[in-house]
Amino acid sequence: MAGVTAQGPRWLAEAVLASYAQVFFSDSRLAGLALLALTWWRPWAGLLGLTGVLLALGTVRALHFNLESAGRGLFGFNALFLGLAVATWFEPGPAPLLALGLGVVAVVFAQVVLETALGFHLALPALSLPFVVVAHLTLLAAPAFPGLAPAAPVLTLPPTALASVGAIFFLPSTLAGGLVLAAIVLSSRIAAVLVGVGLAAAALVLAVVEPTAVSAALVGANSLLVALALGGIWFVPQRSAFALAFGGALLAALATVGLTSLLVPMGLPVLVLPFNLTVLVVVYAMRQRLRDAAPKAVDFIAGSPEVNLSYYRTRVARFGAQLATRLALPFSGRWTVTQGVNGAHTHAGLWRHALDFEVLDAEGRAHRGAGTELRDYACYRLPVLAPADGRVVKVVRDVPDNPPGHRNADDNWGNLVLIQHSVRLYSLVCHLAPGSVDVTEGQQVRQGMRLGLCGNSGRSFVPHVHLQLQASSRVGAPTVELELHDVVEETPGGDRLQRASTPREGAKVRNLERRDDVARLLDLKPGSTWRFEVDDGRGHTRQETVTAGIDLFNNLFLQSSRGQRLWYESQARQFIAFDFQGPRDGALYLLFAALLRVPFEAGVGWDDVLPRRHLRPRAFGWVGDLLSPFLGADEVLVRFHAERTAAGLEVRGEADGLSTFALVQALGPAELRLTARGVTRRARLLESAP
Repeated sequence: MAGVTAQGPRWLAEAVLASYAQVFFSDSRLAGLALLALTWWRPWAGLLGLTGVLLALGTVRALHFNLESAGRGLFGFNALFLGLAVATWFEPGPAPLLALGLGVVAVVFAQVVLETALGFHLALPALSLPFVVVAHLTLLAAPAFPGLAPAAPVLTLPPTALASVGAIFFLPSTLAGGLVLAAIVLSSRIAAVLVGVGLAAAALVLAVVEPTAVSAALVGANSLLVALALGGIWFVPQRSAFALAFGGALLAALATVGLTSLLVPMGLPVLVLPFNLTVLVVVYAMRQRLRDAAPKAVDFIAGSPEVNLSYYRTRVARFGAQLATRLALPFSGRWTVTQGVNGAHTHAGLWRHALDFEVLDAEGRAHRGAGTELRDYACYRLPVLAPADGRVVKVVRDVPDNPPGHRNADDNWGNLVLIQHSVRLYSLVCHLAPGSVDVTEGQQVRQGMRLGLCGNSGRSFVPHVHLQLQASSRVGAPTVELELHDVVEETPGGDRLQRASTPREGAKVRNLERRDDVARLLDLKPGSTWRFEVDDGRGHTRQETVTAGIDLFNNLFLQSSRGQRLWYESQARQFIAFDFQGPRDGALYLLFAALLRVPFEAGVGWDDVLPRRHLRPRAFGWVGDLLSPFLGADEVLVRFHAERTAAGLEVRGEADGLSTFALVQALGPAELRLTARGVTRRARLLESAP
């Protein structure tokens, strides 16, 4: 999309299409165009719907509200609903146009107020509540305006499932509903399945409700919207989310029946009020769970159901998603896990998720000589570091060290530092040396900051570092599952980077180290450009330009002249390509496959995964989308290795039926290769500009 600051014709056109697509939480401009065309089924409704969207966008711009939200359709879709409603309720004429103009301004203000209030206090969206509120006020005020003549009913409401789909656009007919469903399928196959889930729940309720008591189309419309919102947008679309979607759709159907009895005698339509109330209640209630799992909430910028599912699975496979906070080892250098989870000595029961670390020599000894003195131990008084950013909530610093072979049963944890990293996530490092703690309670610490020195205080026979995670600020509270990130583990085949792991007992581990000469090669600064010659492996070549940029959220991205985009990050110790969008036949696609992740440390190996959707032939894309919520993870494991050579940094990847190669030099990625299904595609750097 054009930048929100441009506000030109292209921005306006895309914002209009986004407003129509947003009705089904979609960002597909093609689906938006199809839905826009459908509203002209009734020209008066099509005109007022489009007028409402344009007025909303103009109001947002004139009053300097959030243009980015407007560009995504978050203001326009409520105004679209209002335009369609006014066209349905009143005969054509100047009075409905005036009512729409006033109503759209009210919708924009209501949107701002509700988004701010619900978002700030409850972290909830406004959904289509602005439309519902303003629409009801418009109907209540209509008798005071003689020019607002009630219109005849548009159509009868046939009790068919497709009529429910069309009713969302005030077109409760089977044919219109079929066309709307086609637009949904065009946007998202998972969304289409969820529409079916919602309609099934509605049918179940309608089977026991008197047919004359409530509109079947209205019950179905609210139920399918709830199923789509819960099963694919606010929760990752998996089997558990589908079950929640079905339950939420049942609640919405019952709410529609109840609200019909309440509002219709007052002369007010139910509209999509049941959908709004059901989604807000369910989403807020689910956020009170002690563990965010099954169904997993979407805790990232939401996209289509397919994108949400793929992003979540890729995040789990690539980075570990058990913990939102990324935790490093609490020390420098290579240490050994001398007691792991469910360890034989003290890591048992409620405290089983913990790790003990010591420094061992090549023969596996922790000390010199007989080990009768604390100073004989290699780890004694080595620095202990913060595993992640956070706030220190508890410090103990004056418990004396024990002589080797003795323990202090009165001060179980010894000298310690307890850090809060997020809500219900604390790390505890303990058995520190007396007088060595460098931090104070309430202090903010950064990952890698020195907390103190390794000691032998508390219930500790020999010097070591104890690390555990817990859900409360009480010292020694029961532990929670432990996950460490970007740990380098010694293996028979050499050092390998573990993306997310709980090191086993006996593992020799260290944090990833940084080589500045490697880091500089992958410092892709915003504003830099590269021109590539791309060979598609079938005898065709072309040139492409890639530009590095940064968006309004400070996310780094690479954009190609072919419309591809790749999001990336150069962290302190590694380069990571997060995700890729666009045609899979250009330089950026090859860069994504060959440079998924590159540690700034040559000579180390690592594994990463390519989402299979980036490799699957397009002909099977829709089938894969339909089946993906019910199947397991669908990724290709690639084993990478990097070496610093005279030519530059060479990164090689191998998987079943696939291989990658990248040569990175001072000017940038000089050569990229991907071999899959017997075809080798290449990109060669022609020139670059900083």
